[in-house]
Amino acid sequence: MNRKVIAYVWVVTAAAAAVFALLVTATQVVQLRLFAGAALMTFIGFVSTKLSYRVQKGQTASVAFIPNLTAILLYPSWATALALAAGNALALAFGTTRGLKLLFNAAQYLLAYCISVFVYLGLGGESLQVDPSFNLIVLSATVLASIAANTFFVAVVIALDQNQNVLATWFQSNRSSLVYDVVSIPFVYGFARAYVDWGIWGALALLTLLIGLRTTYHTMHRLDTTNRELLELFVQTVEFRDSYTSGHSRRVERSSRIIANLLGRTDKEVDRIGTAALLHDVGKIHQAFGPILSKTGRLTPEERAVMELHPIKSAELVAQISDLADLVPAVRHHHERWDGAGYPDQLAGEKIPLGARIITIADTIDAMVTDRPYRKALGEAEVREELARHSGTQFDPAICKMLLESPDFSRLFDPADSGRPIRLTGMFSAVRKRVRTPAAA
Repeated sequence: MNRKVIAYVWVVTAAAAAVFALLVTATQVVQLRLFAGAALMTFIGFVSTKLSYRVQKGQTASVAFIPNLTAILLYPSWATALALAAGNALALAFGTTRGLKLLFNAAQYLLAYCISVFVYLGLGGESLQVDPSFNLIVLSATVLASIAANTFFVAVVIALDQNQNVLATWFQSNRSSLVYDVVSIPFVYGFARAYVDWGIWGALALLTLLIGLRTTYHTMHRLDTTNRELLELFVQTVEFRDSYTSGHSRRVERSSRIIANLLGRTDKEVDRIGTAALLHDVGKIHQAFGPILSKTGRLTPEERAVMELHPIKSAELVAQISDLADLVPAVRHHHERWDGAGYPDQLAGEKIPLGARIITIADTIDAMVTDRPYRKALGEAEVREELARHSGTQFDPAICKMLLESPDFSRLFDPADSGRPIRLTGMFSAVRKRVRTPAAA
């Protein structure tokens, strides 16, 4: 068990208690008339949390933050912060969250919501039930403070567990969601005004809309998951022909994602490069490659010439799926070399698509770290030597330099690292299962 993480949980719990006590002192009297709206939004947030759905193993997605933040606008008080923290904790307690994990969830939610209330009141904000006017600065600061606090507390756990820089972990985990956070600002105000103007009917309209959004997003996610599983099934079918490369494409995908991520590519680019890497060898399903793949000895020049056609065949297959058309260049050129001595088109330098240059390195690394009939797998130090030796000839020198200088180079050798970006809704789930520590959902 990671003692640093456990100690941090108790620090957050103590901080939550202290800040809550300060908030109680600042906003002692609870006005039940105003609190009723916040309580209703807390209930809607609770329902939204219970309607969250799994986006990938250990991670869930929810739109509960919208009614939760709406509750603060309706009544910025310690009572609202406490109700929101209790609602979130109760929703998790009805699931599988227990013990210190549940304690951390409750504490970090309470701390984040108390900070939000302090920010809102400190900037002169009033309950929208008293003053419904729109103040962009106050509203924006409150929403962003809540999201920033919540995600920061979670990022610290990940950083402590994985011995990483806290700020770097926080930024990396949230850079893709920043746009969505900003876009959510007017929605929070809109939902608060719906309640102020229409009362419980406005709240019911909000709940109906959230359920509709949840259904739409869940359906889209299930469709994406099905498409992904079909692609993986196809790739697995191809790899059945060669026992030595079983799982190769998925490992290359993982490494390609990590490399693209370290290069600072956007989450969308990382996903597309990862998908191209997954499909880079699908052309080997063609019957012409069957006898060669099953051969145990060295290839003849003629057989090698046939094998050099597989990037073309892979690209042709990928091109058949309209949604994957943009991946064709990365798939076709993943065996090109920086010096132009590769195949199938002898492209050189930056004429080779970036995705292909990344896949080339990931593909070669997997070959080096996999046992072969003629040699044992290489270790991390030996892979470093090979990358340095072939930088500027086989590999893009800029990518090699970045990898060799990166403190995260070892991620390429960690099977537990999926290479996928950590999403806001599931960051805390990134704490490795081998460490039995508390976590937030």
